[in-house]
Amino acid sequence: MVESSPAGRSLNQIEKLKAAYAKRLESEFRRLESLSSRLETHPSCENALSELHSALHKLAGAAGTFGFHSLGEKARELETIVAKNLPEPSKEADLPARWLSELRDARAADSHGQSEKAIEASPQAIASGSPCLWLIERDHLLASYTQSQLTSFGFRVYHLDDAGVLKTTDNPEPDLLLIDHHAVQYEGHEPQDVWQALLDDFQCPIFFTGAEESFSARLEALRAGAQGYFVKPLDMVRLAAHISQVIRTEHSEPGRVLIIEDDRELASHCQSILENAGMQVTILQQTYQLFETVSEFDPELVLMDLWLPHVTGAELAALLSQTDRWAHLPIIYLSAESNSELRNQALLRGGDAFLEKPVDRDLLVRLCAARIQRLRELERTRNRDGLTGLLKHASIKEALQMQWQLAQRHPQTFSVAMLDIDHFKAINDTYGHSVGDTVIAAVGTLLRQHFRITDKLGRYGGEEFTLVLPDCDADQARKLVNRLREDFADIKFTSDGAPFTCTLSAGVADNHQFPNDTAEALLEKADQALYRAKRDGRNRVVRASDQQAQGSS
Repeated sequence: MVESSPAGRSLNQIEKLKAAYAKRLESEFRRLESLSSRLETHPSCENALSELHSALHKLAGAAGTFGFHSLGEKARELETIVAKNLPEPSKEADLPARWLSELRDARAADSHGQSEKAIEASPQAIASGSPCLWLIERDHLLASYTQSQLTSFGFRVYHLDDAGVLKTTDNPEPDLLLIDHHAVQYEGHEPQDVWQALLDDFQCPIFFTGAEESFSARLEALRAGAQGYFVKPLDMVRLAAHISQVIRTEHSEPGRVLIIEDDRELASHCQSILENAGMQVTILQQTYQLFETVSEFDPELVLMDLWLPHVTGAELAALLSQTDRWAHLPIIYLSAESNSELRNQALLRGGDAFLEKPVDRDLLVRLCAARIQRLRELERTRNRDGLTGLLKHASIKEALQMQWQLAQRHPQTFSVAMLDIDHFKAINDTYGHSVGDTVIAAVGTLLRQHFRITDKLGRYGGEEFTLVLPDCDADQARKLVNRLREDFADIKFTSDGAPFTCTLSAGVADNHQFPNDTAEALLEKADQALYRAKRDGRNRVVRASDQQAQGSS
């Protein structure tokens, strides 16, 4: 007897879950037929309508996940119609039969359509230190499917079938909660009160899922304490990418604050407060050194006095706004100025807020943290690729240039890596661009899982990626990228039920081996090493200095 490999067994899990769901549909349709018969006899039966609404809700949430897209969409459409009928039931006796017929037609259309694309990885790819998610979902089949999909992206996923046990489970501390908003009984209480009582002790990000794509569902999730709401069927690739980005943000590097203040005691006082809150702070008293300081420190917020020797804070704000790199930098004025006209003029010239002297310690921390968080959100929107969440082409090149400049001033080794998905055109031609996007998004998510917060990760274009790795020589970079290459090769994608794998090739270079190279020349060295990896058979990592490959032949 030949025993299947762990990767093969893991791949089969997806198809087994789909087969189990297809079997479950038989019983769900029998229940729908029973409810339809009851409503044909008693069109105004509120209990039967309520049960039908519940059955449609369950169908809308799960069907699309398992590849029955038409059925899921039809169930969602009918769920909305039934909800409107609940207060005043329709008197049309044949209406439930028409609904049932529409559901059968949708199911038949799915049976002749394409299978759901999926992604699956071997279990050994999940490290014990990987991000930990708690999945709260009452539908065990749907939970198993979601768990398998998210595990393939390197998450450790623990399933709870009821939110009521959130505070008593002994699972490892979660990095994020993913909760179906029907995973608890309200028993006459307001939903937000029930959820707040269950979730008030959790400091991690919380996301709700549900079949309803409505304002009220999103508002209910917000009031319950959730940072986001995902509509079922869940797009697993985008969900995994979003979760990865959120967790990465939660563990992001400290905010950087530049204080420009001629009162040394006050500046040191503010510095102490902000550093105790976990921020990095630099004080500037010689205002003529403004541009050198912001270029080297790269602040995310400026906290400065409105009145400084020989120059005003408003003038410094105007100077910063003239440079594209610093035009959007948040500025908070420290001032005892009470003249509203002067304050307004200062804000119009580039400031964001006033903080009155004497400084309120708590307000200082909260205001700086909020402005830095907002800046990061705006920069993510402006500078990041929508599919992968990685830096766009121009932004990753700018990050490389800044790292190179920093290394010129303060000698340190850094590496550049160029990655490319092997035979990507064939993937698009064979499986379609939607599946190709899935593969690209998977690389983006794996990159965030494998590399540090301080590493700069970008989508250079198409299926090509660029990494800038501070304090990392080419040998270390090659090992890190090779580990990524191995884990990516373990992922099993499926399309139309057909499994396939992908590989990637990479080239790395560091500034220690090429001390006279510009940032652009260093990038070219990494690209040449990538070309060598492709030429030598792909699925390997090559270091620019010795052109020796690490990987499969």
